Amino acid sequence: MKIFILSFGRLKTSGLRDAADYYLRLSRPWVTLEEIEIKPLPVAEKSPASRRLIQDEEARRLLSEITNKLPEKAPFFLIDERGRALNSRQWSELMDDWERSGLKAVGLCLGSSLGFSASLKEKAKAVLSLGPQTMPHELARVVLMEQIYRAAAILKGHPYHNEG
Repeated sequence: MKIFILSFGRLKTSGLRDAADYYLRLSRPWVTLEEIEIKPLPVAEKSPASRRLIQDEEARRLLSEITNKLPEKAPFFLIDERGRALNSRQWSELMDDWERSGLKAVGLCLGSSLGFSASLKEKAKAVLSLGPQTMPHELARVVLMEQIYRAAAILKGHPYHNEG
């Protein structure tokens, strides 16, 4: 299975880049992770109308990347603090469902600092969460990669996940 992680902005913090690379390597025997970085728009004005315009343009950019980079009919999921929170076991069950249904690829999308537009949420397969807390986007990407690795380890019976 191939999981595309689509996110706004680059991973610039060296320690977080190192952590992301670590989980990319660990995941490789079980799942292929591919990062797609999208340039975020500057937020000059924080009025609701301005925010909606930026969200709409970012949705257009994200959908363009999904169309151009993901295989046809590959579902995409949005990762948002207001989405459905999954624990590690539930992430593994979701990934198992993807594999059992014959999916070859899936997109997991992290939004910009403005989050996702309502229209994009309607197009996504589901909106999921890494938990109720707000975190920097760079950190969210690393946490997502770790959870993907952990879920794969659970499915393979690897001792990385120590539930007790």
